[in-house]
Amino acid sequence: MCGSSDSDSHDGYLTSDYNSSNSLFSLNNGNSYSSASLDRATFDCQDSDLLGNHKHPMLSTEIPRFISNDALHSPITLNYKRDNDDVTYTNGKINKFMIVLIGLPATGKSTISSHLIQCLKNNPLTNSLRCKVFNAGKIRRQISCATISKPLLLSNTSSEDLFNPKNTDKKEAYARITLQKLFHEINNDDCDVGIFDATNSTIERRKFIFEEVCSFNTDELSTFNLVPIVLQISCFNRDFIKYNIHNKSFNEDYLDKPYELAIKDFAKRLKHYYSQFTPFSMDEFNQIHQYINGHEEIDASLFFFNVINAGIVEPHSLNHSHYPSTCGRQIRDTIMVVENFINHYSQMFGFEYIESVKLFFEKFEDNHEETLTALDSVVNDQFFNDLEELIENNGFA
Repeated sequence: MCGSSDSDSHDGYLTSDYNSSNSLFSLNNGNSYSSASLDRATFDCQDSDLLGNHKHPMLSTEIPRFISNDALHSPITLNYKRDNDDVTYTNGKINKFMIVLIGLPATGKSTISSHLIQCLKNNPLTNSLRCKVFNAGKIRRQISCATISKPLLLSNTSSEDLFNPKNTDKKEAYARITLQKLFHEINNDDCDVGIFDATNSTIERRKFIFEEVCSFNTDELSTFNLVPIVLQISCFNRDFIKYNIHNKSFNEDYLDKPYELAIKDFAKRLKHYYSQFTPFSMDEFNQIHQYINGHEEIDASLFFFNVINAGIVEPHSLNHSHYPSTCGRQIRDTIMVVENFINHYSQMFGFEYIESVKLFFEKFEDNHEETLTALDSVVNDQFFNDLEELIENNGFA
């Protein structure tokens, strides 16, 4: 997905512009945390043109119709009066929030993160929260470019291919560094909402993340309590995926590479991710909550939300919340704003993306330009058939 934000991007982070003096949590505490392991959309989508994209086959070829109601084009906010005493404690510590993104590449995780930051900033319940996105891909590029002083080298063999399943340990190292940066920024009171932007595509990776969250929350050196929120981003629409792959060919990994070569490389990368991806499920939610609850010193909380096909497919019963036993207004309000964002995403932001996809294909179909020819030659029926097979093998369908 593509979108814009009035946030700034630097040092691997997407950060909102609220400074520490505006934060409810500005304690100017100098302690630092070091982990042991560095190394609902209420818009009722009953139109068959919309829901048809989520029916079998899973990777649909149709673009949903453009949501044209002008009343839907302005951001939705909840205008509740904010109290001065809404800073609350859990486990004896002031609460902050960690959003764990889950989703394959080219599904819109980074864009939805920037939209969520806008929503939090525009809502009076949460506009004092300082938000940062910690993007594992940006951290990986910063570290690798600093080491080899050149853009990403395209692999010739599986041993050279960072995204090949054989090299999972290399990707895990970048993810762990990114996660530790998030913990460090949270504990130094540099942000209040940390968004961990990575695929987090395996059960093992997610198990590690929540082990680290529990370690953070029970560590005497950690100043704050992290409230974990899982946000899973899914995309099954073929034209959405094709459009996203097109956009990915212009990211930092491919700035020095021909368009068709970039498309081929990213398509191969995407297949590698599909081969390893296990979607987050209610069973896993319950297992993680049970794990957190097993720590007697933690008043457990866990929240799970989904955005599917830019929000036009309603997640129905997929979302789930477990509030801590002593839940203050701060947690309730923040979760309410996040839930409102999820439930209205197609109206707040998704319609712009849908129109962009529509215009993209109209432009190239009318002109028969070389770009779409190159894209079609790689991201074709066989490519999507391969993805469908990988989806079925991983229990996605």
